[in-house]
Amino acid sequence: MKRPKKEKKNRDMAIPTDSFSDIAFLLIIYFLVATTLIKVKSITADLPAGEKSTQAQSEKTPIINLRGEEVFFNDKKTSMKELNERLAALELAKQEAEKRVIMLESAQGTPYENYFQALAAISAHDGVVAIVENEK
Repeated sequence: MKRPKKEKKNRDMAIPTDSFSDIAFLLIIYFLVATTLIKVKSITADLPAGEKSTQAQSEKTPIINLRGEEVFFNDKKTSMKELNERLAALELAKQEAEKRVIMLESAQGTPYENYFQALAAISAHDGVVAIVENEK
Protein backbone atom coordinates (compact mmCIF):
# COMPACT_ATOMS: atom_id res chain seq x y z
CA MET A 1 0.00 0.00 0.00
CA LYS A 2 1.22 3.39 -0.88
CA ARG A 3 1.66 6.02 1.67
CA PRO A 4 -0.05 9.27 0.96
CA LYS A 5 2.33 11.95 -0.14
CA LYS A 6 2.98 14.64 2.36
CA GLU A 7 2.47 18.10 1.10
CA LYS A 8 5.72 19.93 0.53
CA LYS A 9 6.06 23.18 2.34
CA ASN A 10 6.12 26.00 -0.07
CA ARG A 11 9.52 27.52 0.55
CA ASP A 12 8.77 30.43 -1.73
CA MET A 13 6.48 31.90 0.90
CA ALA A 14 9.19 32.22 3.61
CA ILE A 15 10.62 35.62 4.47
CA PRO A 16 14.19 35.94 3.25
CA THR A 17 16.53 36.66 6.16
CA ASP A 18 19.78 36.84 4.25
CA SER A 19 19.79 40.63 4.06
CA PHE A 20 18.91 41.34 7.73
CA SER A 21 22.54 41.38 8.81
CA ASP A 22 23.38 43.78 5.97
CA ILE A 23 20.58 46.13 7.00
CA ALA A 24 21.65 46.02 10.65
CA PHE A 25 25.24 46.77 9.69
CA LEU A 26 24.16 49.73 7.54
CA LEU A 27 22.01 51.11 10.37
CA ILE A 28 24.92 50.89 12.80
CA ILE A 29 27.18 52.74 10.35
CA TYR A 30 24.48 55.38 9.78
CA PHE A 31 24.03 56.07 13.51
CA LEU A 32 27.78 56.24 14.08
CA VAL A 33 28.16 58.81 11.29
CA ALA A 34 25.04 60.81 12.20
CA THR A 35 25.79 61.03 15.94
CA THR A 36 27.59 64.12 17.15
CA LEU A 37 30.08 63.66 19.94
CA ILE A 38 30.01 66.81 22.04
CA LYS A 39 31.59 67.06 25.44
CA VAL A 40 28.89 68.24 27.82
CA LYS A 41 29.86 70.82 30.41
CA SER A 42 29.27 69.49 33.87
CA ILE A 43 29.87 70.44 37.44
CA THR A 44 31.00 68.13 40.19
CA ALA A 45 29.21 69.20 43.32
CA ASP A 46 29.23 67.73 46.81
CA LEU A 47 25.71 67.84 48.17
CA PRO A 48 25.27 67.88 51.96
CA ALA A 49 23.06 65.45 53.80
CA GLY A 50 19.39 66.34 53.97
CA GLU A 51 19.39 66.81 57.71
CA LYS A 52 17.53 69.72 59.26
CA SER A 53 19.78 72.29 60.88
CA THR A 54 19.06 74.61 63.76
CA GLN A 55 18.08 78.23 63.16
CA ALA A 56 21.44 79.49 64.50
CA GLN A 57 23.37 77.47 61.91
CA SER A 58 21.18 78.63 59.02
CA GLU A 59 21.78 82.30 59.94
CA LYS A 60 25.52 81.81 59.44
CA THR A 61 25.10 80.01 56.13
CA PRO A 62 25.49 82.29 53.09
CA ILE A 63 22.43 82.27 50.82
CA ILE A 64 22.35 82.92 47.09
CA ASN A 65 18.88 83.80 45.80
CA LEU A 66 18.17 83.72 42.08
CA ARG A 67 15.05 85.68 41.18
CA GLY A 68 14.63 85.81 37.44
CA GLU A 69 17.58 87.76 36.02
CA GLU A 70 18.59 89.14 39.44
CA VAL A 71 21.12 87.57 41.80
CA PHE A 72 21.11 88.21 45.55
CA PHE A 73 23.87 87.22 47.97
CA ASN A 74 22.68 87.40 51.59
CA ASP A 75 19.75 89.59 50.47
CA LYS A 76 22.01 92.12 48.70
CA LYS A 77 21.64 92.48 44.94
CA THR A 78 24.84 91.57 43.14
CA SER A 79 26.16 90.56 39.72
CA MET A 80 27.76 87.24 38.83
CA LYS A 81 31.22 88.86 38.85
CA GLU A 82 30.63 90.29 42.34
CA LEU A 83 29.25 86.92 43.45
CA ASN A 84 32.51 85.24 42.42
CA GLU A 85 34.50 87.88 44.32
CA ARG A 86 32.40 87.48 47.46
CA LEU A 87 32.69 83.69 47.34
CA ALA A 88 36.46 84.01 46.89
CA ALA A 89 36.59 86.30 49.94
CA LEU A 90 34.95 83.57 52.05
CA GLU A 91 37.98 81.27 51.40
CA LEU A 92 35.79 78.18 51.49
CA ALA A 93 38.66 75.80 50.71
CA LYS A 94 40.25 76.61 54.09
CA GLN A 95 37.00 76.16 56.04
CA GLU A 96 35.66 73.07 57.78
CA ALA A 97 33.13 70.97 55.86
CA GLU A 98 30.17 72.38 57.85
CA LYS A 99 31.17 75.97 57.10
CA ARG A 100 31.60 75.40 53.35
CA VAL A 101 27.86 75.05 52.73
CA ILE A 102 26.27 77.69 50.48
CA MET A 103 22.48 77.67 50.17
CA LEU A 104 21.18 78.14 46.63
CA GLU A 105 17.57 79.20 46.21
CA SER A 106 16.01 79.75 42.81
CA ALA A 107 12.64 81.34 42.09
CA GLN A 108 10.38 80.07 39.36
CA GLY A 109 11.23 81.59 36.00
CA THR A 110 14.97 81.90 36.64
CA PRO A 111 16.94 81.20 33.45
CA TYR A 112 18.94 78.00 33.59
CA GLU A 113 22.07 79.89 32.55
CA ASN A 114 21.97 81.95 35.77
CA TYR A 115 21.37 78.84 37.87
CA PHE A 116 24.28 77.06 36.16
CA GLN A 117 26.62 80.04 36.63
CA ALA A 118 25.78 80.29 40.34
CA LEU A 119 26.31 76.55 40.80
CA ALA A 120 29.60 76.75 38.89
CA ALA A 121 30.76 79.70 41.03
CA ILE A 122 30.05 77.80 44.25
CA SER A 123 31.84 74.69 42.99
CA ALA A 124 34.80 76.71 41.68
CA HIS A 125 35.41 78.14 45.15
CA ASP A 126 35.18 74.68 46.82
CA GLY A 127 31.76 75.32 48.32
CA VAL A 128 29.16 72.68 49.07
CA VAL A 129 25.78 73.38 47.51
CA ALA A 130 22.62 73.13 49.56
CA ILE A 131 19.63 73.45 47.29
CA VAL A 132 16.55 75.01 48.90
CA GLU A 133 13.30 73.33 47.93
CA ASN A 134 9.92 74.64 48.98
CA GLU A 135 7.60 72.02 50.44
CA LYS A 136 4.09 72.00 49.05
